[in-house]
Amino acid sequence: MQQHKKYLSLPTLLTLGAATFSLLMLAATPIWAQVTFNPPKDLAPKKSTGGASRDASICSADISTSNAASVTPLLPKTNIGLTLTQRPTVLVYVPQTKAKKAMFTLQDEQGKQYYQTTFPVPRQHGVMAVKLPSSVPALTTGKNYQWSLVMICTQELEPDSPWVSGWIRRVESQRSLNNQASLAVATKLARMGIWYDSLATLAELKRKQPNNPSVSASWQELLKSVDLNAIANEPLIN
Repeated sequence: MQQHKKYLSLPTLLTLGAATFSLLMLAATPIWAQVTFNPPKDLAPKKSTGGASRDASICSADISTSNAASVTPLLPKTNIGLTLTQRPTVLVYVPQTKAKKAMFTLQDEQGKQYYQTTFPVPRQHGVMAVKLPSSVPALTTGKNYQWSLVMICTQELEPDSPWVSGWIRRVESQRSLNNQASLAVATKLARMGIWYDSLATLAELKRKQPNNPSVSASWQELLKSVDLNAIANEPLIN
């Protein structure tokens, strides 16, 4: 008996082809965890004087190079962030400016100075990191610390020099976290409300993997979740 071969109709072939194409596109599309910050109820201490003194244009910032014209601390609107580390990293956006140097200070709520340093301001605009060195005493769990970054526009520090500031509180976690920087760690930290560490983890990944679309998307998503949209696409600078 002669066997009849069965052929798929043209509409069926087109449907299967479209489905196969969709699967291939899905496999080629980078997938990342949703890095959205879950803010705790902590607020900056009442003695806080705010996040910034005045616009950085006093230092002749070139606002044409960026959407963000002022020196801006990378912090939630509460102006305070949590950390699990003894010596966290602070990130600040700096526009292109004629200021040659800046001064960074850290003190506790009682005004005791923990750290102070002066460093040259990068020539290009972008997000820069200030890492507390090992010589700084470890932050005490449960205490608040205020950091300040002052832009020195002239040869010396002036009373009206523009500045920004923010608060840090070190907390303990009952969860065990891998110390190695990864998107999974950054996501978990963000969901726990640990701002400084989640941001620093993504910044480290972004420096090491500048062409990784998953890292870039996660960085932008974290900043946009705290209304830092104007900085989300700014470069990282040394």
